Order: sequence, then structure tokens, then C-alpha cells
Amino acid sequence: MKRLILGLGNDLLTDDGIGIYIAGQLKSEIWEADIICSADSGFGLLDHMMGYDQVILIDSIITGKTDIGGVHHFSSSDFSQHVPFSIHSTDIISILEYSRKCGFSVPDKIEFLAVEIEDNQTFKESFSDSVESRKNLIVQNIKSRINNIINNQIPELVEG
Repeated sequence: MKRLILGLGNDLLTDDGIGIYIAGQLKSEIWEADIICSADSGFGLLDHMMGYDQVILIDSIITGKTDIGGVHHFSSSDFSQHVPFSIHSTDIISILEYSRKCGFSVPDKIEFLAVEIEDNQTFKESFSDSVESRKNLIVQNIKSRINNIINNQIPELVEG
């Protein structure tokens, strides 16, 4: 199975860059997948995902349903309605469906790992204190979850 780990975000918007940071940290630790960091959104993500069987997206999210640094895990099947799950306004499910109709080779298996953050609106090239103090634990949590996904052991939806 050809896998991609795609870390998303904008490292100029405080905590929003956590997905890019995590993917960068994992490049030397996970060998079962290609790893890409990207600030792309929408159809821009399609170029990265073409030809893969499985994609694991890492991004940020603000729900208030878990502590800062908690990880939400969603699969594409969790989205019965097509709604953006991050500030990138990426309705990735619709993009993939459209791409399949056009005959493109896009992944059937999509996993979303979204880190609960504090701030994705402030222009700042560093994390908030809350995320900064937890970033190493967040990376280890995501790494563990990715290893579980690769080994077909899906973890709980949310962990604080």
C-alpha cells in the first residue's frame, strides 16, 4: 500500500502551523509512508495525493471539545455532509469524489488527525504558549496514532 502523511497548515498563523511542524518532525521517524508538509488547500492538495492508496492528513482544529493539544481522529466516512474541517476551507471529501469521477488515481482511505489548538488567527511565526509547551507530546501522540493506523488499529475519536 502506498501511503502519504500530509502535514497541513500555515506557519505564519500561530498554532495553525502545527500540522506542518509535526510532519517535519516525523520525516526521520516514520518510514512506511512518504511525508509532505504543505500550506496548500482545496484542489491544491490533489497534486500531493494523486497515486496514493491511503493519506493521513495532520492539521489543526478548534472545537473546544478537548484540551489544547488533544487529537481528534476522523476517517472520511465520518463526514456525511461535506464541510470544511479547518481554516483552509478544504472540503477534501468533495475534491476526492470529483477527482474519482474524472478518472484520477486518488486515495480511497483518508484519515484526519486534527490537533486542538488555541489560536489560528494571529500573525505570528511561533506557537501559542499552550501549544509550545505541549508540542513534543503532541508529536509523540500523532506518531503513535499513525503507527496504529498503519497497523489497522484505529484509536478513539478524541484524546485529551
